[in-house]
This record gives sequence, structure tokens and C-alpha cells, in this order.
Amino acid sequence: MIIQDLLERILIDQRLVIIDQNSTAYDAAVSMLKNRCGALLVCDSKDEGTLLGIISERDITFRVIPKDLDPKKTKISKVMTKDVQTISPKKTTVDAIQIMKSKGFRHLPVVDKKKIVGILSMRDLYDFANKDLEDSLKKHQEFMFGTGYGS
Repeated sequence: MIIQDLLERILIDQRLVIIDQNSTAYDAAVSMLKNRCGALLVCDSKDEGTLLGIISERDITFRVIPKDLDPKKTKISKVMTKDVQTISPKKTTVDAIQIMKSKGFRHLPVVDKKKIVGILSMRDLYDFANKDLEDSLKKHQEFMFGTGYGS
């Protein structure tokens, strides 16, 4: 499936959660908890469309806590992932999975003409693939056992 279709049909209610690079790791953790997400897009406060980085729960876990940094004083800009890998909405979900697997991350911003249009998580892609597989199995069962005709 094309990522644009996934964003329009399945992730239509997705809210992009953006945080300023001058916020703290603590602010990021609170925002992730409040928004029930595992990563935040880091943008310039003056231009929310410009992606500067991404900060994930793993960044906080691996880059702040073990180094005994104070989360309330540590700026996101110091611990975020810079030079973020992104994907075009014209690519496929398979392309997204391949990038995420090969690079070892679980969140992938979707960018079209330098504008953030969404973010994919491995969980989103898994849920989509699982639902797609269930639908396919149901159609095969209906075909094999003759159910579903005339309904």
C-alpha cells in the first residue's frame, strides 16, 4: 500500500506531536505520556514545518538516564536524533518497513516537499498488515466454504 493511502484511510485522525528543540527531556517524556506516543517530532518553534530531529522514548532511556543527565535540564537538542531519515508519502509501506528494519528504529516521519505530513510507527505498520492479513484470510475462507455469497 502507498503511504499516502495509509495516512488518508487508516491514520486519518493522526495528530503530529511536535516539540521545540529547546524543551527538556523531561518535557518530552511528559508530552509522550500525555499524547500516548513513543516519539516526538522536533521542530523550530518559529517554523513547525521544518524537521530538526526526532526524540523517542528510547532516546531518553539510552541517552539521558544511563548518563545520569538531569532530564529537567537536558535540552532535547543534545539527545535527539539529528539527520532524521524520512520517507515520501509516494513510497510503499514495504519501503517504510525495510528502512525501519535496516536502520533499527521504530518511528519514521513522512515528508512531502519538506513538509511533515505524518509519522509512521512500526506498530502502525504491524496493525495495518495484521488487519490486511485477517481480511484476506476471511475472504479465502468465504470462498473455500461458500459463505458470504449473496450478502
